[in-house]
Amino acid sequence: MVTVSEETTVDYELTARIATEAFAQSSVHFSPERIKWLYERSFGRGTSVLAATDGTRKIGQVAMIGQTMCVNGEVCASIQLVDLFILQAYRSGQLVRRLYKEVERLCTERNIRFILALPNDKSVMLNARFLKLGPALSLPIRAGVSLRRPHVSRLRHSGLLTSLSKQQAIELLSEFTCSASQNGLSWDGNGLFDRLSDPTRDYAAHATDDVLLISSWRKSAGIGYTALCAFFTRPHATVSPSKVSNLVAVACRFWKNPLFVYAGANSALPKLPGIPLPAKLRRPILVQLRDIRSDTQDLQFDRFQLIDSDFA
Repeated sequence: MVTVSEETTVDYELTARIATEAFAQSSVHFSPERIKWLYERSFGRGTSVLAATDGTRKIGQVAMIGQTMCVNGEVCASIQLVDLFILQAYRSGQLVRRLYKEVERLCTERNIRFILALPNDKSVMLNARFLKLGPALSLPIRAGVSLRRPHVSRLRHSGLLTSLSKQQAIELLSEFTCSASQNGLSWDGNGLFDRLSDPTRDYAAHATDDVLLISSWRKSAGIGYTALCAFFTRPHATVSPSKVSNLVAVACRFWKNPLFVYAGANSALPKLPGIPLPAKLRRPILVQLRDIRSDTQDLQFDRFQLIDSDFA
């Protein structure tokens, strides 16, 4: 008999093994260490895992990562749906519906206002049909090449985050704490430090007095590039296009790769870096949203970047 319930203790080795089997792609391999970090530390509010089991055998799940959003000056509890998977032999619309019904019930019970998702092609319609998630953002993949020589005289820091002590890193990141007046996920120094402590990835921080850029090195389809994971600005700072392009150049010089990629929305930047790639080359990232309080999906994000998901 297949049942759906919240896991009290997550077996990360088992979860990684089942997820890898469920996706059944040679290029997809789930890491127990990364799942543990993602569920326990990445966004600072823990994770609820709803598991589908057949007797004592786990056959699928959906994870609800707790997050904090600022909306029109109000701090709200939210969750982001990740890692929905079901073993091939058990897949059915009925089981997906049961998992999503439990998501909805827990959100209502725990006074969680927003449900977010960055779905793959298969999950878009499921999220819309079973959880009433609507499109909130479409983030084109933006790319460019930075060949300029960066100006480094005014840099506060440029280097791997791990080159700093925990206290030094948190102090630096805390200077760019997100304002509650910006609609988007709420980040402070401690939260960003945990978000950037992914055991499987390296991040660099590049900071001036006014702007912080988090970058990393990535590879896709055999092509390496500098990933611009997020920009954060000091409250009330005036950010010029030259400051942004200089930090991009700093990041590209650091990772020794002039090709850069950015995907996000950020109203604090005068201009987003790069140019949008045609959708036929790389489809935009869809952000779906549901406001439990309202049937309308009219929230305007001031800031949503790769760092706000597990994509970065």
